[in-house]
Amino acid sequence: MTTIPSIDNTYITMLCDAFVALEDVITDGELGGLLISSGIQDIHHNASRHRRLSSAFIGDQDYNRCADNLASFLRRTGNHIRMSRGDAAFKRFSKEVNQVLSFAGYEINHESEIKLLDRSKTTYVPPEAEERAKQFREVLRQAKLHPDIEMIARAEFLVDKGYHRPVKESMRFLVEKIRAKAALPADGPELAEHAFSFAWPGKPVLAINAFMTDRDIAEQFSFMVMLKAWFLMFQDEQTRQFKPGWDMTLEDAINLLNLASYFHRKVDKSRRQPS
Repeated sequence: MTTIPSIDNTYITMLCDAFVALEDVITDGELGGLLISSGIQDIHHNASRHRRLSSAFIGDQDYNRCADNLASFLRRTGNHIRMSRGDAAFKRFSKEVNQVLSFAGYEINHESEIKLLDRSKTTYVPPEAEERAKQFREVLRQAKLHPDIEMIARAEFLVDKGYHRPVKESMRFLVEKIRAKAALPADGPELAEHAFSFAWPGKPVLAINAFMTDRDIAEQFSFMVMLKAWFLMFQDEQTRQFKPGWDMTLEDAINLLNLASYFHRKVDKSRRQPS
């Protein structure tokens, strides 16, 4: 069997979102059994579905340095859904999963086996979304935002009305950046607090300045509060599940992305503090 390279954690997070959206298709108990039968440790079986799956998938990839067990899980899950819930449920599962896997260059076929994505096939998004993405990308460039913000100008994020989805994705990309730099497993609002807060006279994990004067300390604390509040717009702090979206206008999206750009710049310049 050919080894499947590890899938980027950003896409793993998005895959977990897909499984949250499939709560009416497969139960938590079924997911637990499928994890174990696929050779993946169910590390946080009492956590929210999103955290439970992300911890399991990321932990397994980090340990095995490949996505083989994840591929086995997707195959077993797809087959289980088809047999127990029927073809309509399986098609929904395939659509949700393939929308994420396509970013990583993969797809699952009708047998739920993970394959390299055939780029010659019809795209998963309509042409209207492709055009919106092109226009949105140009608006982002004109706004002169942080370069990483441009990653959200994808047609897959602009299928639905409004701009809530791409702004939410910018939050997730920022979470991945902070998580990698701080080497912390936390998520969303909790991550903002764990990475940038401090208990005097201690120091934060990541400092956005020299962290020596009262002014530095005030800026650090204010940054943490703003970042946490921004994350809370999209994610529940207790359950870690993403909140329902709303019809966000382009003007509101650009205003929020200007704030995201500020966060990106500060995180890029932040420094890990000695423990």
